[in-house]
Amino acid sequence: MNRSTAKWLALLAVVAALFDWKTFLTNQFTLLAGPEGVNYTYSWLRFWIDSVRHGHVPLWDPYGFCGRPFAGEMLPAPFYPLHLLLLLFPFKDGLFSPHLYNDIFLFSHLLCLCFTFALIRELRLSRFAAFVGACCFSLSGLLAGMAWPSFVEAAIWLPAIFLFLLRALRAEETSKAILEAALSGLCLGMSILTGGLHFCMMQGILVLTAVLYYGGSTAPRAAAARVTHWRRVSLILAVILAVSAGAGAVQLIPAIEYGQLSRRFIDGGDFPAGKKIPYHRLNPGMWPQSIVSVLSPAAYGKLGGGEAWASYIGVFPFFLAVTAIWKCWHRVWVRYMTGLALLSFVYTLGEFSPLHGWLYALVPLLWVIREPSRFVYLVSFSLAILAAFGLESLLDGTTRPDAWNPARQILKRFAIGCATALFVPAIFGQLSLGIWVSLSLLLILASCWFFSYLTVHVAGPSVRVLLAAFILFDLTAFHWSETNRAAPSNPDEQLTQMISLRGVAGFLKAQPGLGRVRLAVSPEPNLGDAYGVQCFWGGGGAVLTGYSWLSSRRPDLLNVRYIVRPASASDPAPIYWDEHWKVYEYPDFYPRAWIVRKTIIEPSQDAVFWHLNDPAIDFHNAALLEAPLSQPLRETAATNDQTRFISYEADRMAVEVDTDNAGLMVMSEMYYPGWRATVNGNPTVILRVDGGLRGIVVPRGQSRIELKYTPLNLYAGGGLSLFTFGSVFTALALTWRRRTRRAEAQAKPQGPSDRLPAF
Repeated sequence: MNRSTAKWLALLAVVAALFDWKTFLTNQFTLLAGPEGVNYTYSWLRFWIDSVRHGHVPLWDPYGFCGRPFAGEMLPAPFYPLHLLLLLFPFKDGLFSPHLYNDIFLFSHLLCLCFTFALIRELRLSRFAAFVGACCFSLSGLLAGMAWPSFVEAAIWLPAIFLFLLRALRAEETSKAILEAALSGLCLGMSILTGGLHFCMMQGILVLTAVLYYGGSTAPRAAAARVTHWRRVSLILAVILAVSAGAGAVQLIPAIEYGQLSRRFIDGGDFPAGKKIPYHRLNPGMWPQSIVSVLSPAAYGKLGGGEAWASYIGVFPFFLAVTAIWKCWHRVWVRYMTGLALLSFVYTLGEFSPLHGWLYALVPLLWVIREPSRFVYLVSFSLAILAAFGLESLLDGTTRPDAWNPARQILKRFAIGCATALFVPAIFGQLSLGIWVSLSLLLILASCWFFSYLTVHVAGPSVRVLLAAFILFDLTAFHWSETNRAAPSNPDEQLTQMISLRGVAGFLKAQPGLGRVRLAVSPEPNLGDAYGVQCFWGGGGAVLTGYSWLSSRRPDLLNVRYIVRPASASDPAPIYWDEHWKVYEYPDFYPRAWIVRKTIIEPSQDAVFWHLNDPAIDFHNAALLEAPLSQPLRETAATNDQTRFISYEADRMAVEVDTDNAGLMVMSEMYYPGWRATVNGNPTVILRVDGGLRGIVVPRGQSRIELKYTPLNLYAGGGLSLFTFGSVFTALALTWRRRTRRAEAQAKPQGPSDRLPAF
């Protein structure tokens, strides 16, 4: 990196800080608003940081939804390497710092700015064009408006993926092409590790279509050369996909398993996570009028039926994108980005677009991205790259001024129309324009003048500074992500509520024995992950199928011992109270483990679920199984069976059992593959009992049962990820070493002994 590039990167850092000034420079605004913000990523990060600080990566989360695999739902992102930086910062009030939570977005935007700057430089454009293009993508549209850290962290890797893809396609040596493709795949793998699956899939679509388009656009005419060309292109694509799958295997494998065993929350109720979502239950897409959002993100109010995202990169940059299509159509990547922007926008229209329906029916797993509006992400990326091409063309001093005459004529008429729309209502008062629409019209007028000026004048340093300031002003004016903490809507309500539960959490953690907690408020806070308290509820977009059925039909089987109510509750005899909350102990709760000797066999899990409400079944003495035991139990009268937990950790536990006769120990722990058990040191089978709990056959007398979560498929995925990262970094180090030695050999002066003798 030379000094000039370093200065531009430093400027990008300043821009990122000033763009997020509301959260970075003050405490008056926040991105941590609403129940999802507090109960999801904020609480998950606290649990992850606390676990890692105690020496282990959390594979099983015992605190939410009565226990579940932490890596199963991708959003917690337990394997994203950059999260290790969060370990450097202490907790505040026992919780993850809200200010640090906001800084995650700032850091992500800074990385995206740098990645996009490097990508545009790789496209052989100037540093100023790279600076403007980076700002247009990183600080606009969906990327600037998204309030989910995992999605933002995933989205920022697209420029890096495309950067190394370009280098691979341009490489002359096959070995260099493979290495660059591997780095592209590694960046896609990093995106997978963030947990933002929707954005990973869109990035994969871009890689696939970009490689195919480049291959078709640059294929030689000769048959033999064409075969070689396509082999090389196919090799690059295969390396990218293989490396990305290998790098993300530690996250993908548990997510695939969890998807087959869970139900996700979507419109119309929960739905099996592994099944194709019916078309009518997908989120509505953007509305047709959303096309105006390229010039005014606030025009006509709401832009879509579900999530709504503007395709806005700034007025002047949009003019530049159109200029690139006009002046740089001969460039292969200009043509590709134009097509990508157009098709992505058509797809965002959802049910209004036949393209959306065709791809839903034909492309496997595309239905996972049930919000078609998120494809605005690809629209913004394409327009930002086109804007950089357009700026390079506009500032090219070799173009004759009269070549811009058509553009000036169009902009003149456009400006007259905008001025009329802006000033006539202001003067005559017959029409009323929204304040944001008025601002858009003013920015359009200024952009028309600026563009016309640059077509006839050379852009010196002062003009470029003014142009950059104008673009940043435009982008910042429509940046509405942060919420005013003093707003009447009280955005801090959920966080304040969570902080107020600190005393409750301390009391519950000090109680002897095991018992889960339920909070009698809606939405129910994720007390478990935030404070390390075992809870009935939690935070997430999907739950295990067994939990879903048990929680709705037989919540009493889930060891709910405590109920937390607001301090205003009139129920008598709380065992704890403070100015905010009261805690009550539920007398009829099921223990964490008990012994039964009667089994009822049902042929399937669905049949088991339907019998959970059977009043004739006493689950203290009977258990529902899907298959008979290898050795049937002898039904006997109730005895003095005793179960005692002697240790309980997140991913392992030990129980002592004392029984007069052999029985089936039912545990109020969620059944899930990967848990293994021993009875007195001998391996045994863990059965699925009552639709979603664990069951272990125990012999007569005293026994010690130990359980440990050892998901072999996750370990295999972790090994594959480590091998992939290690292999790519090793190849990179060897290549760098080889180049260094070659450069040293070329720079070494030849002495007399190095010269050939003269004959």
